[in-house]
Amino acid sequence: MFDPKHFESGGSDVNPWVPMTPGVQIIRKGTVFIGGRTVPHLTVTTITDVTKKINGVQALLVLDQDIDGGQVSEQAVDYLAEDVGGHVWYLGSYTEAYEGGQFLNAQDAWLAGVNGAIAGLWFPGDPQPGSQPFSQVQVPGVERSAALVVQVGQRKCVPFDCFKDVVVLQEAGSENKYWAPGVGQILTEPLSGAAQEIEQLINVKELSPSALAELSAEALKLDKHAVQTVPSVFAASNPAVRVR
Repeated sequence: MFDPKHFESGGSDVNPWVPMTPGVQIIRKGTVFIGGRTVPHLTVTTITDVTKKINGVQALLVLDQDIDGGQVSEQAVDYLAEDVGGHVWYLGSYTEAYEGGQFLNAQDAWLAGVNGAIAGLWFPGDPQPGSQPFSQVQVPGVERSAALVVQVGQRKCVPFDCFKDVVVLQEAGSENKYWAPGVGQILTEPLSGAAQEIEQLINVKELSPSALAELSAEALKLDKHAVQTVPSVFAASNPAVRVR
């Protein structure tokens, strides 16, 4: 159960499957179906050093950048926080879509505690197959999404490396995501018959201070722009800040 009293400042950083260290960047490559055709797809995930207080909890901003056909098609910030038991919670999200490098629209905007939205469980601290499905997103009248632990202790190889102790989560009944200790998500596979994206880990690196500063600035920019594009969600929220 989500309880603000179960969090420590900055998170406990004990969940091995979800990187929460600022400066870590994870790159996955694959394909996505757009307009009935397969397009090369790249996802760059950066753990920034930006935080935002949401629903009484200090959340860390994780920046996701989607590159389709060589162009940035989406940028998103996910607001995550880890409690003392190693459970990683999903406290909000904001996504911007682009076309030809220009802002197109805002999507998937919510914050826990605003308009009835409830914090969801991003990743359990002790994943066990056979456990009950858990809610990742609960936004009344907008979005609901659940996940299920289907396998643990797996060995899985992707272009970057082979990993053991991999956990497999099934999300929204449509895709499996594979999580490896120390690096996070290494593979996304659609379930049979589902036309969705496929991604495999191709690189993990630690950013230089200047590179981290640049991407953290992008996360700050997105959080600030959200106040203008979705004021019903973000106007009254605490501003995001860099932790230096």
